[in-house]
Amino acid sequence: MENYRSAEHPALTVLVVDDEPLALTQMQWLLASEPMAGEVLTAVDARTAEQILQTRPVDVMLLDIHMPGMSGLALAKRMRESRSALQPAATGPQIVFVTADAHPAVEAFELEARDYLLKPVRAERLAEALRRAGTAVEIARQERPEPVRVSVLQGDSTVLVNLQDIRWVQAHGDYARLHTQAGTYLLRAPLAELEEQWQAHGFIRTHRSSLVNLSHVQRVTRRQGHMLIEVPGAELEVSRRLTPAVRERLEDHRG
Repeated sequence: MENYRSAEHPALTVLVVDDEPLALTQMQWLLASEPMAGEVLTAVDARTAEQILQTRPVDVMLLDIHMPGMSGLALAKRMRESRSALQPAATGPQIVFVTADAHPAVEAFELEARDYLLKPVRAERLAEALRRAGTAVEIARQERPEPVRVSVLQGDSTVLVNLQDIRWVQAHGDYARLHTQAGTYLLRAPLAELEEQWQAHGFIRTHRSSLVNLSHVQRVTRRQGHMLIEVPGAELEVSRRLTPAVRERLEDHRG
């Protein structure tokens, strides 16, 4: 078998979801010998799986169907609805159902499952399922646009910052200060120039001294006649002159 671990084909991050400890152990053992599998995460129920998916990128989910509480089918349905409503372009992890029951197969494939494995799982069938899932992951990666990045100086080093990681931009003399979760960076560029260049990427001028990335807006309020925009770590005032344009962009973005 051709080794999947390469720069062009990185190993898959796999999440195994099963309420039976023995089944989890057996799947981990099978995956340890599978070249396509990289990091293997485990969850004993659907709720735990949801928590992992909120914090970790996962390529493939090996999902049991019959579990206490939320079933595997119910979890897959929630994931599909969430992607449709909130992230239409996102593919999410490829789902492979793993179960001892063949009856829900039709419903499983209606939920866009990549494969359906019956217990006890054979190594050959697991490899085939991972191959199918891996192909879909690679196609999604190739279709995903490369992130737009900006080059900034930090000491003696050059740092590349993803544009969509920038929450807001603050005028700072001849520079602009970029605020991100990881910290702040200085870019030698006037705010007016950044406003023009970054408008198509979701940034809007909110004040003569600030730009805001609409994707990071958490709350919009009014206080003493002024519009205030809250982004992680900051509350920014919108100038009266710019309020109508900001309100219109926010409505368009929400729509």
